[in-house]
Amino acid sequence: MSVLGQSAPTVIPVDDYITEEMYPGYAPAFGSQPFVFEPVRPFTKADNRRYWLRDSLHFGRGMAPASIALMDDAQTWGTQLAADMVGVPPTLGMVNRLAGTHVYLGGIDVTSAWQIQARAARFGSFVEPILRDFDGYWTVREQELRSAFEHFDGLDLAAMEPAELWAALKDAYAFHRRGWYVHFEAMYSLAANYLAFFHLAQELGLDGSLVSRFLAGRRTFYIETDEALWKLTSRARELGVDGALLTGEPGDARARLLDLPNGATWWAELEAFLQKYGSRLEETCTIDTPSWLEDPAPALYRIAAFLTSPREHDFGAAQAQAVQERDELIDDARSKIGGGPNLERFNDALASNLSANFAWWNDDHNALLDRRLAIPPRRISLALAERLVDDGHLAAPEDIFFLFKSELFDLMDDGAGWARLAALIPDRRAFFEEWRERGRELPPMLGSIPDRVDDPIMTEILGLSEHFIETVKSRDPGRELSGFPASRGVVEGVARVITRADQLHEVQAGEILVCTGTTTEWTPVFGIIKACVCDTGGSLAHAAIVSREYAIPCVVGTAVGTSTIKSGDVIRVDGALGRITLTG
Repeated sequence: MSVLGQSAPTVIPVDDYITEEMYPGYAPAFGSQPFVFEPVRPFTKADNRRYWLRDSLHFGRGMAPASIALMDDAQTWGTQLAADMVGVPPTLGMVNRLAGTHVYLGGIDVTSAWQIQARAARFGSFVEPILRDFDGYWTVREQELRSAFEHFDGLDLAAMEPAELWAALKDAYAFHRRGWYVHFEAMYSLAANYLAFFHLAQELGLDGSLVSRFLAGRRTFYIETDEALWKLTSRARELGVDGALLTGEPGDARARLLDLPNGATWWAELEAFLQKYGSRLEETCTIDTPSWLEDPAPALYRIAAFLTSPREHDFGAAQAQAVQERDELIDDARSKIGGGPNLERFNDALASNLSANFAWWNDDHNALLDRRLAIPPRRISLALAERLVDDGHLAAPEDIFFLFKSELFDLMDDGAGWARLAALIPDRRAFFEEWRERGRELPPMLGSIPDRVDDPIMTEILGLSEHFIETVKSRDPGRELSGFPASRGVVEGVARVITRADQLHEVQAGEILVCTGTTTEWTPVFGIIKACVCDTGGSLAHAAIVSREYAIPCVVGTAVGTSTIKSGDVIRVDGALGRITLTG
């Protein structure tokens, strides 16, 4: 990313995180991971010359060795290939560094004026047909993805020989990589269209931050999922099984329910829900975590939280309010512009963005990509690992996730070295747990902090705004924080600070969620909270989009919310001004 007009950049050193090994016993060799321009690796001294944003939004708990390979496919290989194929003018994509097991994200600038111009020329010809008929384009991509999922879901893994499982796992990894190219091909195309509208709005004297609100109101797969969860909640009350869901741990819920007269009926309805909505992981690329289909604990936690809410969320009213606000904002914008060519330009850009709707897609696509792509390699890895346990190579099936992909490929190809690597797994598990706890202490940025960043995904989704950067530099927000005003409304309430998706069950009805950032697995909690405050995120962040659909105040991109606010603090959130005040 470009660093403009800055002679003496602020540096937050990477030195404490410099190491040659990613995990005990593993130092990445050149060519062991996929990349187009630059590979993922641990920090080195040279990385102090660039900026690095901690991506706690997607990878809050840290990455196990096998998950790092999937992250390679996504933010390194996927972004770099898509940025080059699409021809995004200012960037060659993104690249990752690791502080322990935690992910930092940087960009790869295009610094040549001639290359920027040449890329811009081909960029237009690439994205124009995509944007002209985005629904048609995305239907083709969806069909490709669904066809692959049907293939992998239909495999009878228990009946397959180890060699067949290994061949299937390699296919699953190839599909995973392809899926991430599709992801960023679509994302870069939509982001460019969105930003063109954003800049046009500013040129016409409008607030560019309103553009995302002009696109609100289109239902996503995850709103549909949440509505189905609320229906299960209502059914639990109707069938008289709600008490069993409010006591004990989710792992024992089935046994408790089956002791009740209507418990089997409700559990069957839950299983039907999971067949439709349960092919989802809790974080991106986390091959070491189960899907909802494998372990319905996340769904059960959400239902238990819904049962404690004094009222059921009204999805129809919330959508109607979002649509009404959208239409009022559009009418007001048109009134300010007046008539003539400028109004025509505005209407054309609005129509294009409603058709190729980045605000909708940025949430909806997760059902087929971010939260699902890792499931085929996970299922096949576990089936293969069971055979490896039988052969005495691994102590437990889950140990396979503490091998790096390149290590597994070498072991499966030549059969030597199992004992050495199996002996490393206890140390690697301990390393993972150590860094899982240390994650809360990591700074939001490292390296040379720029004045501004030009990559549209970094600014509009991850929230690397000029305000965010200034906050990181100052490190002292006082008792009033500010960020991007993502969703209107003013509320005061008790804060609940969490930094990982596996802590979501701690959120109580009526609290204000304060977090590093949200993704789709957080969506159900928006039905019980009063407001949302995020360290990261811009106008197209998940929290921004979903807060508008749920009609609750939201401020994103505060940089320091989770490090300044503590659970139990009383805070006031003004979603229109982008301001958070600690009041007690």
